[in-house]
Amino acid sequence: MIEKQILQLLLDKDFYEENKGRVSKTMFTNGTENLYDTIKKAHENSDENLTLDEVATLHVEIYNPALTRAAKDNFYNLLGDIKKERPNKKLTKTILEELHKQTIVKKIAVMATEMYNNTSESGFNDIQSLLDDSNNASTDEFESVSKDIDTLIDSLKDNTKWKFNLTDLRDRVNGIGDGNFLIIFARPESGKTAFWVNLVAGQGGFASQGAKVCALINEEPAIRTQMRLINAHTSMTLAEIRGNPKKAGDLWSQVRTNINILDTVDWSLEKVDSYVAKEKPDILIIDQLDKINVSGTFARTDEKLRAIYTGAREIAKRRDCALIGISQASADASGKLDITFDMMENSKTGKAAEADVIIGVGFRNQLDIDQDIRSIAVSKNKITGWHGKITCKIIPELSRYID
Repeated sequence: MIEKQILQLLLDKDFYEENKGRVSKTMFTNGTENLYDTIKKAHENSDENLTLDEVATLHVEIYNPALTRAAKDNFYNLLGDIKKERPNKKLTKTILEELHKQTIVKKIAVMATEMYNNTSESGFNDIQSLLDDSNNASTDEFESVSKDIDTLIDSLKDNTKWKFNLTDLRDRVNGIGDGNFLIIFARPESGKTAFWVNLVAGQGGFASQGAKVCALINEEPAIRTQMRLINAHTSMTLAEIRGNPKKAGDLWSQVRTNINILDTVDWSLEKVDSYVAKEKPDILIIDQLDKINVSGTFARTDEKLRAIYTGAREIAKRRDCALIGISQASADASGKLDITFDMMENSKTGKAAEADVIIGVGFRNQLDIDQDIRSIAVSKNKITGWHGKITCKIIPELSRYID
């Protein structure tokens, strides 16, 4: 009976559009599935409500002209039964929602069984995608981009809410915002962690701007990174903090609630996604992104890294946050100020292809040259289009960069 009530309500254009994402052919049996196909096709070619008579004509004369006499009789009997139904629209909608949930649960059960038996390599990502699709199973399945000029201009307003706190970098690249993926890379001991620490906690940094920042640390102990953030914000060395902890505490209290640091050794992309979904940060930092685990079998390291970086970008887009991934530079960048994204370690084009902005921290690393000089080399920039090199200085004991 419920199948016939659903079919009658699906004749209504508004009801159909609102619920088509929850309806599937598998919900119907004993000939009703064929009628559902006809109703679906009819709505694709009409902006109006349908009648059973119109559907009957389409089904018998247009879509199924070779029906036997017996099949036609069965079909018309079905239409007669549907006409007698008096469905409750609100109740039927609730039933559709529950049936849709049951369908999703069954699919997830199959996926989970395949994962358990090691026959599925896509794993949690497929399940997450299925859940996301089910949450969006309403109204229109597709939405065209607006053609209205005013709407387009409004939509293309600056999406870099969180500004860089280095003047030259801000003037050329501006900052980052929801869905942006920034990669920062450098040779070991060149100051890449200090660079992002300064962007977050330095004077006028993301935390001071009001951003909720979460950092996942899988390289050095997170407690050390926490102290570096305090150094950067307070402009106090560790010795000065020990000498005047109250002053340090008062200054740190200005931003401490905006920054959350975690030790995340052996975390997977799925666990990162789950954490972001729960915590909803404005900015997520992963130091280092290359060390995040990803499911699947890969022939080469660069293929695995591409999967990691693709997954990171999808998290940024899906969770509406800015994501900053920290990576190593290859030996090609050693001793150089001009470093470009092709110098990222173990990468061909896979890493670079996913990023909106790529910043390399260059360092001469020669004893006869100023050891505090760093270059901020922007080799990819989809935000403003500027590419080039900015020279600045690092203050290692404060994890600060200055123009």
